Amino acid sequence: MKTEYPDYLSKLTSITGDCEKPNLGISENDRNTLISQVEVIFHVAATVRFDAHLRDAVNINVRATSDLLDLAHSMKQLQAFVHVSTAYSNCAERTSVSEKFYTPPITPENLLKATDMLPDDIVERITPQLIQPWPNTYAFTKAIAEDVVRTKGKDIPTTVVRPAIVIATANEPIPGWINNFYGPTGIVAGAGLGLLRSVHADRECIADLVPGDKVVNAIIVSAWDVAKNWTQKSETIIKRTESESKLNQDNREIQIFNYVSSNAKPLKWKDFMRYNEEAGKDVPSLLAIWVYSLTINKYKFVHQIYCIFLHLLPALIIDTYARIVGKEPRLWNAYEKIHKFSAVISYFSTKQWKFDDTNTVKLCDKLSKKDGELFDFDLRKLDWKEYFYHHIRGLRVYLIHDKMDTLKEARKKKQK
Repeated sequence: MKTEYPDYLSKLTSITGDCEKPNLGISENDRNTLISQVEVIFHVAATVRFDAHLRDAVNINVRATSDLLDLAHSMKQLQAFVHVSTAYSNCAERTSVSEKFYTPPITPENLLKATDMLPDDIVERITPQLIQPWPNTYAFTKAIAEDVVRTKGKDIPTTVVRPAIVIATANEPIPGWINNFYGPTGIVAGAGLGLLRSVHADRECIADLVPGDKVVNAIIVSAWDVAKNWTQKSETIIKRTESESKLNQDNREIQIFNYVSSNAKPLKWKDFMRYNEEAGKDVPSLLAIWVYSLTINKYKFVHQIYCIFLHLLPALIIDTYARIVGKEPRLWNAYEKIHKFSAVISYFSTKQWKFDDTNTVKLCDKLSKKDGELFDFDLRKLDWKEYFYHHIRGLRVYLIHDKMDTLKEARKKKQK
């Protein structure tokens, strides 16, 4: 980028905003700039914390989506509005998810009224009952946000992309790049450091994982597709009578793309663990505190027994020794965080869904050979073994911050 387009930063303009605030926290001047100049909106902003307070999740994932769509209606040059949801937004009440909208458990208007009127402690108290059977506030509010898109996005060029579990990049900007511990990445990191020794998962269930750069390409191509289709539909509408035009416009369908790997390249949790274990043998981390040993337990009570003996008891012993010698005890607190994280993930690692991705496959096949190479999101070409070779190295370098020049020392430490 710097070599081919040395002045690329001059083309970027940042504005101040906050999705937790009304009207996105954008100033009047910035709003006017956006209204007059923006052509494409990628709505990716969201709280992805599974344990986020319901009020925060509603404000960021639902209200901000509504406010942004209101703003989009004023944009004079808008060609595409891409709402990025999640494949699991509708996972609670079904095992098969189509590329269509579903009826939400509560209307966006009623949910916003409830969280606006009630104090924090009441909202927190009623959250488990309110979101049931959704597993967390993230998936619940993303389901509600989709209904906002369905109602407010129908008369502008709108599309929805639903990625599955997003993990490290496959190719761009470099293979294996990752900057967070969310989802399965946290499992691999914890196991590689010798901290995580049991995981609650069904070995035979599909781990629906998608590389981050492929997701980005799918989002970009979906914007191109909706812009092209909207222009063609608009040209058709102009040729019709006024009544026919109104009918056609009202029935414009918002295209939804389920972006998943389970159809093109299904990967079971046991294979996910195996690939990472094989790739990780050659690149142990110098920061590891214990040897690698990870057990996949399908049954929750068995997993809990493993956690007591392999996590909590060693933590208690080591932290007690740390106190005796005057050092700060850290392991018990670390395992509390690990167990909280693992409990949230287990909902997805012990269940399986069938996702229809017909629209996504058709979108991929629309691209020319050149565009398919530039914006590659075809998971049919993905080699999981090669992917995890880079994944484990990227995790070591970019996430754990253990540079490859410590590898020789780390291998010696592992052999002791």
